[in-house]
Amino acid sequence: MQGRAKILAVCLVQITLLAACTAAPAPRPVPVPRPAPAAPAHQLSDTLHWMRDSAEYRALVYQTYKAATDRVNELAAGRQPFTWAVAIDSDETILDNTPYYKERQLQGLGYSQDSWYAWVASKSAPTLPGAVEFLEAVRGLGGRIVVVTNRDQVLCLATEDNLTAQRVPFDAVLCRPDKPPQEKQDRWRAVQQGTAVKYLPPLEIVLWVGDSIGDFPGATQEMRNASPGYFQKFGDRWFILPNPAYGSWQSNPEE
Repeated sequence: MQGRAKILAVCLVQITLLAACTAAPAPRPVPVPRPAPAAPAHQLSDTLHWMRDSAEYRALVYQTYKAATDRVNELAAGRQPFTWAVAIDSDETILDNTPYYKERQLQGLGYSQDSWYAWVASKSAPTLPGAVEFLEAVRGLGGRIVVVTNRDQVLCLATEDNLTAQRVPFDAVLCRPDKPPQEKQDRWRAVQQGTAVKYLPPLEIVLWVGDSIGDFPGATQEMRNASPGYFQKFGDRWFILPNPAYGSWQSNPEE
Protein backbone atom coordinates (compact mmCIF):
# COMPACT_ATOMS: atom_id res chain seq x y z
CA MET A 1 0.00 0.00 0.00
CA GLN A 2 2.82 2.36 0.87
CA GLY A 3 4.59 1.53 -2.43
CA ARG A 4 1.43 2.29 -4.37
CA ALA A 5 1.15 5.69 -2.71
CA LYS A 6 4.70 6.53 -3.77
CA ILE A 7 3.97 5.54 -7.37
CA LEU A 8 0.81 7.67 -7.39
CA ALA A 9 2.74 10.61 -5.97
CA VAL A 10 5.43 10.32 -8.63
CA CYS A 11 2.81 10.12 -11.38
CA LEU A 12 1.02 13.16 -10.02
CA VAL A 13 4.27 15.17 -10.10
CA GLN A 14 4.96 14.05 -13.69
CA ILE A 15 1.45 14.97 -14.81
CA THR A 16 1.78 18.41 -13.18
CA LEU A 17 5.14 19.00 -14.88
CA LEU A 18 3.76 17.85 -18.25
CA ALA A 19 0.83 20.23 -17.92
CA ALA A 20 3.15 23.09 -17.10
CA CYS A 21 5.32 22.33 -20.12
CA THR A 22 2.40 22.12 -22.50
CA ALA A 23 0.53 25.19 -21.15
CA ALA A 24 -0.07 28.05 -23.63
CA PRO A 25 2.68 30.71 -23.54
CA ALA A 26 1.92 33.99 -21.80
CA PRO A 27 0.52 36.62 -24.18
CA ARG A 28 3.00 39.19 -25.47
CA PRO A 29 2.34 42.88 -24.86
CA VAL A 30 0.55 44.57 -27.71
CA PRO A 31 2.91 47.09 -29.39
CA VAL A 32 1.88 50.70 -28.95
CA PRO A 33 1.24 52.33 -32.35
CA ARG A 34 3.77 55.02 -33.23
CA PRO A 35 3.00 57.95 -35.50
CA ALA A 36 4.41 57.69 -38.98
CA PRO A 37 7.68 59.60 -39.39
CA ALA A 38 7.13 63.15 -40.57
CA ALA A 39 7.78 63.85 -44.22
CA PRO A 40 11.24 65.31 -44.70
CA ALA A 41 11.19 69.08 -44.47
CA HIS A 42 11.87 71.04 -47.61
CA GLN A 43 15.48 72.07 -47.77
CA LEU A 44 17.17 75.15 -49.12
CA SER A 45 18.58 74.95 -52.60
CA ASP A 46 22.35 74.93 -52.82
CA THR A 47 22.15 78.37 -54.42
CA LEU A 48 20.25 79.92 -51.53
CA HIS A 49 22.32 78.04 -48.96
CA TRP A 50 25.46 79.51 -50.54
CA MET A 51 24.08 83.04 -50.56
CA ARG A 52 22.93 82.87 -46.95
CA ASP A 53 25.61 80.81 -45.29
CA SER A 54 28.88 80.79 -47.21
CA ALA A 55 32.01 82.77 -46.42
CA GLU A 56 32.62 83.06 -50.15
CA TYR A 57 29.44 85.02 -50.83
CA ARG A 58 30.14 87.51 -48.04
CA ALA A 59 33.72 87.88 -49.22
CA LEU A 60 32.59 88.66 -52.76
CA VAL A 61 30.07 91.25 -51.58
CA TYR A 62 32.58 92.95 -49.30
CA GLN A 63 35.18 92.82 -52.05
CA THR A 64 32.84 94.51 -54.53
CA TYR A 65 31.85 97.26 -52.14
CA LYS A 66 35.44 97.86 -51.09
CA ALA A 67 36.50 98.23 -54.71
CA ALA A 68 33.54 100.52 -55.41
CA THR A 69 34.43 102.68 -52.39
CA ASP A 70 38.04 103.01 -53.51
CA ARG A 71 36.93 103.97 -57.01
CA VAL A 72 34.31 106.51 -55.93
CA ASN A 73 36.96 108.23 -53.84
CA GLU A 74 38.97 108.69 -57.03
CA LEU A 75 35.98 109.80 -59.09
CA ALA A 76 34.86 112.37 -56.53
CA ALA A 77 38.17 114.22 -56.67
CA GLY A 78 37.76 117.59 -58.39
CA ARG A 79 33.95 117.34 -58.64
CA GLN A 80 31.69 119.87 -56.97
CA PRO A 81 29.63 118.34 -54.13
CA PHE A 82 26.09 117.28 -55.02
CA THR A 83 26.63 117.60 -58.77
CA TRP A 84 27.19 113.90 -59.24
CA ALA A 85 25.51 110.66 -58.20
CA VAL A 86 25.81 106.92 -57.84
CA ALA A 87 23.02 104.82 -59.35
CA ILE A 88 22.41 101.64 -57.39
CA ASP A 89 19.91 98.78 -57.54
CA SER A 90 17.98 97.66 -54.44
CA ASP A 91 17.27 93.91 -54.41
CA GLU A 92 20.30 91.72 -53.75
CA THR A 93 22.39 94.88 -54.04
CA ILE A 94 21.37 96.91 -50.99
CA LEU A 95 18.54 94.80 -49.59
CA ASP A 96 18.88 91.10 -48.84
CA ASN A 97 15.72 89.20 -49.77
CA THR A 98 17.02 85.73 -48.99
CA PRO A 99 14.84 85.52 -45.83
CA TYR A 100 11.80 85.69 -48.14
CA TYR A 101 13.14 83.00 -50.47
CA LYS A 102 14.16 80.83 -47.53
CA GLU A 103 10.65 80.94 -46.08
CA ARG A 104 9.13 80.06 -49.43
CA GLN A 105 11.51 77.18 -50.08
CA LEU A 106 11.03 75.65 -46.65
CA GLN A 107 7.30 75.64 -47.36
CA GLY A 108 7.91 73.98 -50.71
CA LEU A 109 6.75 77.11 -52.49
CA GLY A 110 8.21 79.45 -55.06
CA TYR A 111 7.87 83.10 -55.84
CA SER A 112 4.39 84.59 -56.14
CA GLN A 113 3.38 88.19 -56.54
CA ASP A 114 1.11 88.16 -53.48
CA SER A 115 3.81 86.72 -51.21
CA TRP A 116 6.40 89.10 -52.64
CA TYR A 117 4.15 92.11 -52.06
CA ALA A 118 3.58 90.94 -48.48
CA TRP A 119 7.32 90.59 -47.94
CA VAL A 120 8.03 94.09 -49.25
CA ALA A 121 5.16 95.48 -47.15
CA SER A 122 6.79 93.98 -44.05
CA LYS A 123 9.73 96.37 -44.61
CA SER A 124 12.00 93.85 -42.93
CA ALA A 125 14.70 93.08 -45.51
CA PRO A 126 18.18 93.45 -43.99
CA THR A 127 21.07 95.00 -45.88
CA LEU A 128 23.92 93.27 -47.63
CA PRO A 129 27.30 93.46 -45.94
CA GLY A 130 29.20 96.60 -46.88
CA ALA A 131 26.28 98.33 -48.63
CA VAL A 132 25.56 100.94 -45.97
CA GLU A 133 29.23 101.72 -45.46
CA PHE A 134 29.69 102.25 -49.20
CA LEU A 135 26.71 104.59 -49.46
CA GLU A 136 27.83 106.53 -46.39
CA ALA A 137 31.17 107.02 -48.13
CA VAL A 138 29.38 108.34 -51.23
CA ARG A 139 27.36 110.75 -49.13
CA GLY A 140 30.48 111.89 -47.27
CA LEU A 141 32.21 112.67 -50.56
CA GLY A 142 29.36 114.91 -51.68
CA GLY A 143 27.62 112.42 -53.96
CA ARG A 144 23.91 111.86 -54.37
CA ILE A 145 22.49 108.35 -54.08
CA VAL A 146 19.74 107.32 -56.47
CA VAL A 147 18.24 103.87 -55.97
CA VAL A 148 16.93 102.66 -59.32
CA THR A 149 14.91 99.49 -58.80
CA ASN A 150 12.54 97.36 -60.83
CA ARG A 151 10.19 96.96 -57.89
CA ASP A 152 6.68 97.94 -58.93
CA GLN A 153 5.65 101.52 -58.36
CA VAL A 154 3.08 100.48 -55.75
CA LEU A 155 5.96 99.12 -53.62
CA CYS A 156 8.04 102.28 -53.71
CA LEU A 157 6.93 103.80 -50.41
CA ALA A 158 7.46 100.53 -48.53
CA THR A 159 10.89 100.25 -50.14
CA GLU A 160 11.82 103.72 -48.93
CA ASP A 161 10.60 102.85 -45.44
CA ASN A 162 12.66 99.64 -45.45
CA LEU A 163 15.79 101.52 -46.50
CA THR A 164 15.19 104.16 -43.85
CA ALA A 165 14.65 101.52 -41.17
CA GLN A 166 18.02 100.00 -42.12
CA ARG A 167 19.69 103.42 -42.01
CA VAL A 168 20.54 103.37 -45.69
CA PRO A 169 21.33 106.87 -46.99
CA PHE A 170 19.59 107.74 -50.24
CA ASP A 171 18.30 110.82 -52.08
CA ALA A 172 15.67 109.20 -54.29
CA VAL A 173 14.12 105.81 -55.01
CA LEU A 174 12.98 105.36 -58.60
CA CYS A 175 10.74 102.31 -59.02
CA ARG A 176 9.51 100.83 -62.28
CA PRO A 177 6.73 102.97 -63.71
CA ASP A 178 3.32 101.43 -64.25
CA LYS A 179 3.42 102.37 -67.93
CA PRO A 180 6.20 102.40 -70.53
CA PRO A 181 8.92 103.44 -70.73
CA GLN A 182 9.92 101.06 -67.95
CA GLU A 183 13.59 100.53 -68.70
CA LYS A 184 16.18 101.68 -66.20
CA GLN A 185 17.91 103.55 -68.99
CA ASP A 186 15.05 106.07 -69.03
CA ARG A 187 15.28 106.65 -65.28
CA TRP A 188 19.04 107.12 -65.42
CA ARG A 189 18.53 109.65 -68.19
CA ALA A 190 15.97 111.47 -66.06
CA VAL A 191 18.52 111.69 -63.24
CA GLN A 192 21.06 113.14 -65.63
CA GLN A 193 18.55 115.62 -67.02
CA GLY A 194 17.21 116.64 -63.62
CA THR A 195 13.68 115.42 -64.31
CA ALA A 196 13.64 112.34 -62.08
CA VAL A 197 12.39 114.12 -58.96
CA LYS A 198 11.63 117.80 -58.38
CA TYR A 199 14.17 118.33 -55.63
CA LEU A 200 17.22 117.00 -57.50
CA PRO A 201 19.11 119.03 -60.10
CA PRO A 202 20.77 117.42 -63.13
CA LEU A 203 23.37 114.98 -61.86
CA GLU A 204 26.28 113.23 -63.50
CA ILE A 205 26.12 109.52 -62.75
CA VAL A 206 29.71 108.48 -62.19
CA LEU A 207 29.23 104.91 -60.97
CA TRP A 208 26.65 102.10 -61.14
CA VAL A 209 26.19 99.19 -58.72
CA GLY A 210 23.88 96.21 -59.22
CA ASP A 211 23.50 92.44 -59.28
CA SER A 212 22.07 92.02 -62.77
CA ILE A 213 23.50 92.86 -66.17
CA GLY A 214 20.50 95.11 -66.76
CA ASP A 215 21.68 97.36 -63.92
CA PHE A 216 24.29 98.84 -66.25
CA PRO A 217 23.70 101.11 -69.27
CA GLY A 218 23.51 99.25 -72.55
CA ALA A 219 24.54 95.93 -71.01
CA THR A 220 22.57 92.79 -71.89
CA GLN A 221 22.91 89.05 -71.69
CA GLU A 222 24.40 89.13 -75.20
CA MET A 223 27.63 90.17 -73.52
CA ARG A 224 28.13 86.64 -72.20
CA ASN A 225 29.87 85.65 -75.45
CA ALA A 226 31.62 88.99 -75.99
CA SER A 227 35.33 89.61 -76.00
CA PRO A 228 37.05 90.81 -72.82
CA GLY A 229 37.00 94.38 -74.11
CA TYR A 230 33.25 94.56 -73.54
CA PHE A 231 33.79 94.11 -69.80
CA GLN A 232 36.26 96.93 -69.27
CA LYS A 233 33.76 99.13 -67.42
CA PHE A 234 33.35 96.52 -64.70
CA GLY A 235 35.61 97.46 -61.84
CA ASP A 236 35.88 101.00 -63.23
CA ARG A 237 32.42 102.58 -63.42
CA TRP A 238 30.34 99.42 -63.07
CA PHE A 239 30.41 97.15 -60.01
CA ILE A 240 28.41 93.94 -59.97
CA LEU A 241 27.46 91.71 -57.05
CA PRO A 242 26.90 87.94 -57.32
CA ASN A 243 23.32 86.71 -57.59
CA PRO A 244 22.96 83.09 -58.72
CA ALA A 245 19.35 82.89 -57.49
CA TYR A 246 17.49 84.73 -60.25
CA GLY A 247 17.96 87.17 -63.09
CA SER A 248 17.70 87.71 -66.82
CA TRP A 249 20.33 84.99 -67.29
CA GLN A 250 17.62 82.40 -66.60
CA SER A 251 16.31 82.93 -70.14
CA ASN A 252 19.67 82.16 -71.74
CA PRO A 253 19.81 78.88 -73.67
CA GLU A 254 21.90 76.18 -72.07
CA GLU A 255 25.06 75.47 -74.03
